[in-house]
Amino acid sequence: MAESEVVIAMDLGGSWVRVAIVDLAGRVVWRERRPTGSREGKDAVLRNVDAALEEGISRAAGMPVAGVGLGLAGPVDPETGTMYRPPNIPDLDGVSFKALWGGRLRWPVVTGNDATLAALGEYVYGAGAGAEMLVYITVSTGIGAGVVVAGQPLWGAHGMAGEVGHMTIDWNGVECKCGGSGCLEEMASGTGIARIARERLPHGPRSLIAEASGGDPDRATAAVVFDAARRGDPLAEDILRGVSRALGAGLVNVLHVLDPDVIVLGGAVTQNWEYLRPAVEDYIRGHAMPHVHSLGYRLEVSPLGDDVGLLGAAALAWRAAGRLP
Repeated sequence: MAESEVVIAMDLGGSWVRVAIVDLAGRVVWRERRPTGSREGKDAVLRNVDAALEEGISRAAGMPVAGVGLGLAGPVDPETGTMYRPPNIPDLDGVSFKALWGGRLRWPVVTGNDATLAALGEYVYGAGAGAEMLVYITVSTGIGAGVVVAGQPLWGAHGMAGEVGHMTIDWNGVECKCGGSGCLEEMASGTGIARIARERLPHGPRSLIAEASGGDPDRATAAVVFDAARRGDPLAEDILRGVSRALGAGLVNVLHVLDPDVIVLGGAVTQNWEYLRPAVEDYIRGHAMPHVHSLGYRLEVSPLGDDVGLLGAAALAWRAAGRLP
């Protein structure tokens, strides 16, 4: 294998499509992102994704390319690459980039759910190396997860494994966009934190959250809540205690159902892990079954940051090319 051999890795989300050139060691040689254009309709999204691919191919000129890997935000059929009702890009329902690109490119094209590929990225290049059962959970605008078992991604029968954001935490909780109520995503995601702040501001004590939001509760965001907590704001601290308990409950469920030896947390919300960790760990200590503590597990924040999805897509492409086991 030539040392300069690379893959083109892509990560398609509701807001951005990211593209990178990645070598076998997981080094990102080049990266770029551009707007997805999800509000402009299906044709615009397809044009933007195609343009990102073409830019990656252009940047890789002169380098031996081994394949193309693409992570997709939403359920994906692992065999055909067909997207199924992606929540943030609904116009791509039924689209398969594997089919669109497979006959046109001279390299293998592989696709998968973005959270599942992020888990693979952690297994190959990050905190989950060597894990028997790795669960990667992203806590950002929403909450999703991917699972890797003995080095192999767990896709599920229909490519939908890992929807931990929609496990029920509170039977009497608020309605979620998935149609359920009291989902973890509504209680611990960035969107959920902002919603809780908006609901509590008119009825709670005077808060720095209101000050930072210009007195308009609708302008409250998760970032504003975390900033207020850093400054000792009682309402912000109380909101984050509730968020931590919800996240702890979700992690206990994951520990009980999957028995992982490693859980890796990623996403924008976990950049503020120091404000969540004590209460999360307290909840796990108080509610997980005894074997969880006696047998042990690792709970870590991803060292790969925003590149985790790209590195997962790269790992899948390297495997398809026969370069990784």
